[in-house]
Amino acid sequence: MTRRRKLKRYRSCQSGFVADGYERLENDARCRARRIVEAKYAEQWNASGILNRWKLQRQMDAEIAAIAHKMMPDVSPHALF
Repeated sequence: MTRRRKLKRYRSCQSGFVADGYERLENDARCRARRIVEAKYAEQWNASGILNRWKLQRQMDAEIAAIAHKMMPDVSPHALF
């Protein structure tokens, strides 16, 4: 059997399911939201001190969670991926 046939045969046997599919979907939405929020607050972050950064981080985390929730498609956490 040639290498090409082995690869083709291997690909046809794969199920197509992804391990931790829902968690990966959540992480993707959170990463995209984090980029948006960090770009929004970059200048303020660089100009602030330690205490203000601590407060700003809490504010950013809340905003990231809200944006990520809006970005998530309407998918059940029990769905198979």
